[in-house]
Amino acid sequence: MKNMLKITCFLILLSAYNCVPAKGANSKDTSNAQTEAQQTTDKQMKDKGFSKGTIATSKSSGCPYILNVEEFKDNLDPINLEEFFKDQMPTKVWVKYGSLRRPSRCNDARPVSIIEINKRTE
Repeated sequence: MKNMLKITCFLILLSAYNCVPAKGANSKDTSNAQTEAQQTTDKQMKDKGFSKGTIATSKSSGCPYILNVEEFKDNLDPINLEEFFKDQMPTKVWVKYGSLRRPSRCNDARPVSIIEINKRTE
């Protein structure tokens, strides 16, 4: 009889423990959902013809900014970047650009014209 009581108490405690949600169980789902949403956004932007880019300030006096495109590992000199961002220059962007046939302002980047550009959140 005592064994039966011990087993019953053990099963009740085990059931109660399993019913309590684990801490942080939902946070894994939200981070996974954010990653999936980001991958969807990446795919949509690439399908629209955008490339992932990073804007850095240049040390050369001729070109204030250098756009590094991740897809081609290419350094670009965007000549019309100030037309798109008046206040603050973002560091991560989605960009569509066209090559220019003109002399380069920078030694380590080739000139391009920005067709369309959007801030990238990551």
